[in-house]
Amino acid sequence: MRKQLFFLLLFFSPSLLFAQHGAKQSKVSAATLDAFEAEVVKEIQEQKMAGAAYLIYHQGKVQRMKAFGEADKASHKPMETNSLFRLASMTKPIATLALLLLQEDGLLNMNDRLDTYLPAFANPKVLVKQDTLLGVPILQTEAAKSPILLQHLLTHRAGFASNSPWGNTLVGLYLATYPDVNAHDLTHFSDQLAKLPLSHEPGEGWIYGPSINVASRVVEVVSGIPFQDFVQQRILDPLGMKSTMFFLEESDAERLTTLYTPDDQAGLRVMDPGTVSSKLISGPKVFYSGSGGLVSTLEDYLTFCVMILNDGKHQGKQIAKPETIALMKTDQVPLNINAHYFDEGGQLAEGFTFGYQIVRKETSKTLKRKGTIAWSGATGPIFFIDPKEELIGIYMFQTQPGGQVGTRKTFPDWMIKALRPE
Repeated sequence: MRKQLFFLLLFFSPSLLFAQHGAKQSKVSAATLDAFEAEVVKEIQEQKMAGAAYLIYHQGKVQRMKAFGEADKASHKPMETNSLFRLASMTKPIATLALLLLQEDGLLNMNDRLDTYLPAFANPKVLVKQDTLLGVPILQTEAAKSPILLQHLLTHRAGFASNSPWGNTLVGLYLATYPDVNAHDLTHFSDQLAKLPLSHEPGEGWIYGPSINVASRVVEVVSGIPFQDFVQQRILDPLGMKSTMFFLEESDAERLTTLYTPDDQAGLRVMDPGTVSSKLISGPKVFYSGSGGLVSTLEDYLTFCVMILNDGKHQGKQIAKPETIALMKTDQVPLNINAHYFDEGGQLAEGFTFGYQIVRKETSKTLKRKGTIAWSGATGPIFFIDPKEELIGIYMFQTQPGGQVGTRKTFPDWMIKALRPE
């Protein structure tokens, strides 16, 4: 088989430039971006990931976009700037907008009770004590003092059991409830979740979890159509996001990246192949997860991010009202709650909008300025939007978990440094 080049040369797509009349002249440091790319190549050589792609968008156009390494190591399929990546939790902002569009339509309100739309959540119980007897879990619960509200779903404050280890005491119960989450639809997911106790009183804590799947089920109930159809009709089609899908066809396999996991012996081990055998192509295709089900490309995800940056406008069309998008750029979490995986010593530096983590105050840990919104996905990808600087950075690779990839953590700082050359 012909040996592929280790990394791909820069590739620009005219449709990605998003050039705007009168756009400001951006000064991006090529040397800083070159240094970042050298780190990416190094981590590929160290088998921390097979390949990656990234872009930096500033003040109206893409300043640089590149792909490196391989989308699949076995076949040496090269990574391309239009490769298909599993977004995982980067699906959440898109699903969040779907629910907010129903508020825009006057069909619901973020202050509504969840059980108004999903009666199974009418009498939530809160975990008081957890113990075991002869290996059998014993849970002591009490009735919640307050109802779960729709706003709690979009800010991860409902207290749902989750498979996320951060701050969650009900991981085992969640995993036992969903031995194969992809085998059933959103109705089944929501009905099962409603049977589990909450980790805390609704609204009184922040635990990252599966609440956007519940929000997706609310979209179905209120709109009267499947969640995936609503997203297609109201978001993806108007934005022209043709490469953003929940599931794929066989013809899409040539662009699909392989998902890997770290392996002490082999460096990387396949979790889901970038072939027709992928569960995205050959799987059951029944669980349209708003929490993490979409596949997309750099170009498509940038389209969504630019629309958010431009207050809901895309190519002269208003996809969502500015006041709706403002909710996605404004902290919606009480200031005494830190919307972060870790407590961070009580800094309370991170809040959460409807859809995104937001920087409340600047710290020494990152160069991200106040008001920057961001999120990431368990399969590797990460992005951020700085509305004031008109800066967007998107970095995609496919290794789960991606904690061993140092450039994932430092990516925002690299992009910000590129605008602040020394």
